[in-house]
Order: sequence, then structure tokens, then C-alpha cells
Amino acid sequence: MNEKKRSKQSSDHHSSGDEVFEKRRKSRRTRLMVLLVILVLMLTIGDSAFSVILYTSTIKNERINEAVGATKLAGSFVDINKVDEYLKDGSSVPGYNETLKSLTSIRENSVGLKYLYVMRIEKDGCHFIFDTDTNSTDGLEAYKPGEIVKFEDAFLPYIPDLLNGKRIEPIESDDVSGWIITVYEPIYDESGKCVCYVGADVSLTDVRSDIMYFMIRVISVSAILFILIIAIGAWLSNNYRKVTDWEDLAKKQEQSKQLIREIVTAFSKTVDMKDKYTNGHSFRVAKYTAMLTKELGYNDETVEKYHNIALMHDIGKIGVPEEVLNKPGKLTDEEFDVIKSHTKLGYNALKDISIMPDLAQGAGAHHERPDGKGYPNGLSGEDIPRVAQIIAVADTFDAMYSNRPYRKRMNFEKAVSIIKEVSGTQLTTDVVDAFLRLVEKGEFRAKDDNGGGSTEDINNIRKEYEDN
Repeated sequence: MNEKKRSKQSSDHHSSGDEVFEKRRKSRRTRLMVLLVILVLMLTIGDSAFSVILYTSTIKNERINEAVGATKLAGSFVDINKVDEYLKDGSSVPGYNETLKSLTSIRENSVGLKYLYVMRIEKDGCHFIFDTDTNSTDGLEAYKPGEIVKFEDAFLPYIPDLLNGKRIEPIESDDVSGWIITVYEPIYDESGKCVCYVGADVSLTDVRSDIMYFMIRVISVSAILFILIIAIGAWLSNNYRKVTDWEDLAKKQEQSKQLIREIVTAFSKTVDMKDKYTNGHSFRVAKYTAMLTKELGYNDETVEKYHNIALMHDIGKIGVPEEVLNKPGKLTDEEFDVIKSHTKLGYNALKDISIMPDLAQGAGAHHERPDGKGYPNGLSGEDIPRVAQIIAVADTFDAMYSNRPYRKRMNFEKAVSIIKEVSGTQLTTDVVDAFLRLVEKGEFRAKDDNGGGSTEDINNIRKEYEDN
């Protein structure tokens, strides 16, 4: 009887211990999931905010450059020897009306330019000389020559420099005139004295809706990423703790790899959908990367890993404004800098994914070069991650040997010769050698390639590669 009692007590004790263990396990899992949610949410918000800031900054810089160009051009039409006469007698001075017409034409032909005017800065305010707002589009009459306007609050910190005839930084304000940026260009006489200023106000009010649309689009993409990562975390948390033996563990690992492959593929499709000029580019680069990795003697696990990393190499383009990414004409230096930022954006988006720590290397370093002339960090030689060295060759080849809406693919032999030519400078030598061996085996040439293809100048092709 006592033995039965002790046996029952022991069973109850084990049952109670299992319940405690299960509660602790669930508690740890809950804490980990909460931590994962917080970390991913912070990353998502940070990347979304950075993308919107970058987009807004690009628009501002474009409008500022437009205003700077307009003020410099307008200054060349103002006769500095007649400024005092203009202030006193206005349109009765010979040449005044002709100058006003020239300034008005500059304003009307400048994108986003709302106001263009010439004035002298005195302690009591702005003494207007020319005001091109003759159409009264805002319901206000143009200022007359000699009319004095008090300084607005946004300009008060700059008054000492303006009184001394110095250049000032563009001033951003959002008041009764709307969201505008003001640029002042001083006009100096032969002695170096500031005679007057040309002022230009560029409006940003019309781009608010564009910025909001871009913000919504970025947040939507980020939300999808957030949900997918949380889903992965929840799936792994729920399933790995149910593994009871090595066979089940191997099965779960294979399922995890499959899930990673599918998610990586989904995101690469998202990138290619955004960039209309490079549709299918990520998949081709991943395929070429896997071929090169295998030719270089790496095992199957590394081949698959590098394939997945290559699929995500252009993920940063999600954060690049679509107007810049899909611009059909030649990019400005500022726009090209925005395009190049996709490497840093991609690295920041992927660097905290601990399940595949190498994932960020492909996105961040595939435009680095052995000679140190690449970007974003100017890495050289062996400092460039191995996977990025391989992706660079695959990426360069596909940039040349693929059809784009604005040109046909390059002739195969010419593309191969260019790859050979930049070996050791733009591309890593032993990876290029592996590429050439595969070419000799009949790889890389498209099945529908019967010769021909574009024979554009090499510099044009390289520029298109860098832009993409």
C-alpha cells in the first residue's frame, strides 16, 4: 500500500515538473517573439524613414539647383549701374521693362520656380527693384520698384550676412506662401561691393502628394517584410521545439531552407518588378553566381547559399525613388549618387538577419572593385567578401548580355572580351578565369543567340551597368 502511494506521488511530481517546464518554455518563447517583433519593427521603421528622407532630399536638391541656375542667369540681365535709378524711377528708366521681361521669361521656363525678383537689402527691410509676379497668380499684386517689405521670421538669423552682401544657404519655410525654398544670389560691382540680390522661391507644395504616395509605398513594402520575418520567427519557434530525433531535425532544417529560398525569391521578384529596366535581372545573376561558385570548387551548400545571396543583391533598390530608378535619360551626378545608395540601403536592410549573416555582403559589396575604385566603401583585393567578388562578375555580364527597353543585349563575344579586359581591375581575376572556363564549355551563351547583338561603345555599356 505504501509502495503504491509513493508511486502515485512520484507520478504526480513528474507531471507537475513537466507542467512547470512547459510553462517556462512557453514564457521564454513569448519573450523571444516579443524581442523579435521589437527589433524587426525598429528596423522596418528606420529603413522606411530613411527611404522617405532620401526621396524628399532628392526632390529638394533638384528644386534648389533649378533656383540657383535661375538666379545666376537673372543676375546677368541686371545692369548694376542703373540699380539706384531703378529703385527711384522704376519703369521710366530706359531698359527697365526689357530687363523685367527677361526675368519673367526665366521664371516661366524654370520648373517649380514660383517667384523671381531683384532687391536691395537694407536694415529696414527688402527694397524691391524687380518683381516678376505680374500675373498675380497668388492673388497678390507684384511689388513696385522701391517698395519696402519687412523681413519674414525665417530670414531673421540671416540678416547680418545679407546686410554685409554675403551668400547664404537656401532657406526653407512653410507659411502663407506655402512650402518653399528661397535662394539668394548676390550681384557685386567691380569693387566687390554687393549692389543687390536676385531672389528665387521654388515651391515644394506640389510634391507633398508625391512624397505621401512614396511614403505609403515604402511602408507597404516594409510591412510585408515585417510580416514575413515575424512569420519565419513564429514558424521556427513553434516547430524546432517539437523535434524529437535527428531525422525530424534534418527534415525541419530542409523545410527551413526551402522557406528561406521561397522568401528570398519573393523579395527578388519585388525588386525586379520595381525596376522595369532590369526585369529578371536578379534571377539571372543568381543563376550565374551559382554556376561560377560551383566552377570555383565550392560545395553544394555554399553554392545554394551564394545563389540566395545573389537573389537579394539589389534589394536596396526598393528604397530608391522610382523616378530616379526608371529614369530613361542620362542621370545627373546627384541622381547617380542616389542610385549608388542602393548598396548601403540593401546592406542595412539585411545585416541583422542572423539566420544568414552573409546575406548582407552581396547587397553591400557587389559594386566594390579589386582596384579600390568601386563603391560604397572603396574596398580592394581580398577585403571584398568572396560572395560579392563572384556576384560582381555575374552582375557585370548580365548588365551587358540582356535586353533592355532602351537597347538590345550586347554581342556575346564582345561581352566576354570586356569581362576579360577588366579582369584584375574591375573584377576579381580567378572568378573571371572561372567564367572563361565555363564559356569554353558552352555555358552562358543564350539558347536563342545566333550571333549579332549590340556593339555599343564600351563606355556606354559600362555607364549603363553602373546606373543599374
